[in-house]
Amino acid sequence: MLAIEIDGDSHDYAYEVDKARQEKLESLGVRFLRFEDIEVKQNISNVLREVEAWVLENR
Repeated sequence: MLAIEIDGDSHDYAYEVDKARQEKLESLGVRFLRFEDIEVKQNISNVLREVEAWVLENR
């Protein structure tokens, strides 16, 4: 199971909430990939390559 988290301005003020949510999901076996919103906006090709590499390594 994989969660993809896009961090940006909306997350600047919710760090503790995000951390608690991530810890709960990780305790259930969910793994996280995190990207900055600027990277998604400006370099989506690299983001997609990283997601694909993760999927191939963790099948």
